[in-house]
Amino acid sequence: MRKGNFITAAGILSFSLVFLLLPFMGGQSYGGAPEKIKVGASVALTGKFAGGGVDVADGYKLAQKHINEDGGIYVKEYDKKLPIEIIIYDDESDPNKTVARLEKLNSVDKVVAYLGGFSSAMNTAGLAIAEKNKVPWVGVTIAAEGVFSQGFKYTFAPCMFSFMEVTAFYDALDSLPESQRPKKIANFELQSDWGIECGKYLKEFGQKRGYEITLTEKYAKGTSDFSSLIMAAKAAGCDAVFSVPTPPQSMTLIKQMKELGYAPPVTCFIRGPDLSNYWEVMGKDANYILTCGEWSPDMKYPGNERLVKDFREEKKTEIIGMQVGCGYGAVQVLADAIERGGTLDSKAIRDALTKTDMVTVRGHVTFDERGIGMVPYSLCQWQNGKLEVVTNPDHTTAKVVPAPPWDQR
Repeated sequence: MRKGNFITAAGILSFSLVFLLLPFMGGQSYGGAPEKIKVGASVALTGKFAGGGVDVADGYKLAQKHINEDGGIYVKEYDKKLPIEIIIYDDESDPNKTVARLEKLNSVDKVVAYLGGFSSAMNTAGLAIAEKNKVPWVGVTIAAEGVFSQGFKYTFAPCMFSFMEVTAFYDALDSLPESQRPKKIANFELQSDWGIECGKYLKEFGQKRGYEITLTEKYAKGTSDFSSLIMAAKAAGCDAVFSVPTPPQSMTLIKQMKELGYAPPVTCFIRGPDLSNYWEVMGKDANYILTCGEWSPDMKYPGNERLVKDFREEKKTEIIGMQVGCGYGAVQVLADAIERGGTLDSKAIRDALTKTDMVTVRGHVTFDERGIGMVPYSLCQWQNGKLEVVTNPDHTTAKVVPAPPWDQR
């Protein structure tokens, strides 16, 4: 009887010890590993920002495909690789719907992190929700710095911001022979946080680098008639134009510049000409336009060749919008943070993001204390139907070519 009682007590003690030590014996926590790592994104797949939103979503989907083909993301807490599932909802280019979609992703889908959408307006709405819910957010296509000065702790953007884009513009001008450099710059200033911010840097950096902002013409987000701006720049003899129009506006501007016979040697539209469908819509009128060059199919960073090959095989097209590579790179940054964090806990992922130091398909990425990405400053130019990288610290594919008159293009 005593022997039986002794064995029973010892058995209970052993079982209790094993139970307590389980989390430390195989890397798997109590309750087991989830089937997948859920990440959420609210992206403009329809509406006025759909051209860029579709590119961003394509980048996310391709990164998910490649990560899962390689076995998933290793999570130390479970001592195994887990597949990633990126749940993408269409916000219809409406920031109010961005908020609703992100709330659903948090409360219903239980995502461990967010990925951003397309355009600063959509992303600004998303940043606040990520901070409120304390869900790490990694975004692309947001350039305005103001929102990153509010002390947010869960938001990160591995992309070019206003000061980088303006710096890249002046780098492109500096690369021209002195006899070909523009002397008078027109700033077509979109009345948004981003447009106003770029205008401030355009003036500040221009003074330091010896360029004159001869004309500043302001326009609203809904503007579709740019004739007064164009004629003012033409009358002032401006030989360069800088702006950050919406994608539809970037097309309208070029069409109206052609109609009015205004052909400055340098036209830089940071947003719009960087999208997959720009050449398809504009044809040879897109030639010579400078635009954001955060990513290009020709970049030699690790993994980029695989991205380009698989995208072209799937989409049956040679042209790949810049945002495809940027979206892909954002997933790389998030996956790296999850692996280094070793857990699916949101705060651990957030803490790992602050220590990011890696090379993605769009170059080296770190973050400053605000969550702003420190990335290569790049600019591209449409040359004979191809976006050539004309400014980049690591790699260029062509030199900047000044635009000839319209009848010579």
